[in-house]
Parts: sequence; structure tokens; C-alpha cells
Amino acid sequence: MHEESQFVVIGKVVDTYGLKGEIKMEPYLEKKHWKKLKEVFLKKRGGDFVPFKIEGVKLHGRYVIVKFSGCESVDQAKNYKSAKVFLPLHQLPKRKKDEYYYFQLEGLEVYTESGKFLGKVTKVLEGKPYYLLEMDHGRGYIPFIGQMVKEVDIEGKKIKVSDMLSEIYP
Repeated sequence: MHEESQFVVIGKVVDTYGLKGEIKMEPYLEKKHWKKLKEVFLKKRGGDFVPFKIEGVKLHGRYVIVKFSGCESVDQAKNYKSAKVFLPLHQLPKRKKDEYYYFQLEGLEVYTESGKFLGKVTKVLEGKPYYLLEMDHGRGYIPFIGQMVKEVDIEGKKIKVSDMLSEIYP
């Protein structure tokens, strides 16, 4: 049995694809990394983590098409619909300096440079031209850019932001 905290969700099975048992995935991990994967774990709500060997991966628009070993028909592929796709934490691609996975930022406490507590990050939103840190379930949003976010301390579970934000968040 696998411990839930050792895994990170990297996608979701959306539908079947074609007639040969391929599966259409919504990727939460950058698509370029999917081509390097050899094995993933699927889990349905209330179920166990089930390992699957990957035979092939194709990029298809915003989706990823995955062929699992042993999945040879549409009927077999239908069984995985709505399952989440996981990787063990230690298999996640390494990030560059100042790059973070969403799960690393969610839950961190946000303080200004002068030490004022502003809230906790509850979600990371993909925006254009930058990402937003949602605080306290929508109470506020902070652009994840250098002018606003001064330091991210994953181990200390803190984010230090510009003092300018203390005027916005009383």
C-alpha cells in the first residue's frame, strides 16, 4: 500500500482516444516531461494507487495521449476515465532555481518584508502574463513576479512579499 503524501497528482484521465486503448489526459505536469515517463500510478476516488507502464506518449493540443502496456481496447481504456494520474515525489522533474510546483507554494504563510502576516496561499492560478497566488480562499491575490514576491522559503513555509502589499491587505 502506498502512502498518499508520497505522491503528487500530475494529470487526470479525461477520455479514451482512438480504438487501440489509448487514453486522453489533462496534464498538470508540463507536457514536455510526459515523454520521459516510464511508469505512472492511477487512482480513482477511494481506490488504491495502481502502477501502469507507459508504452507511448503523444502530445495532442492541450492534452497528452498515453498508451499503457496491457490496455489494448476502448473498453479497457474506459475503466480509467476520471482517474487521477500520480508520480512519486522523488520522480518529479527537478525545477530550476526560483521555479516551484504549485503544491510547494500552497499552504505557505505570506509576510511582508517588514514582517506583517498577510495570509496563507490556498491556490496558485495560471494567469497571463503571470501566475497569481490566491490567499485565504480568495481574500486576495498576489502576482507571482519579482517586484511583489521577494523570497520563497519552502523549508520555512514562508513567502516574503513587498511592503507595498501591506497597504492592500490591512
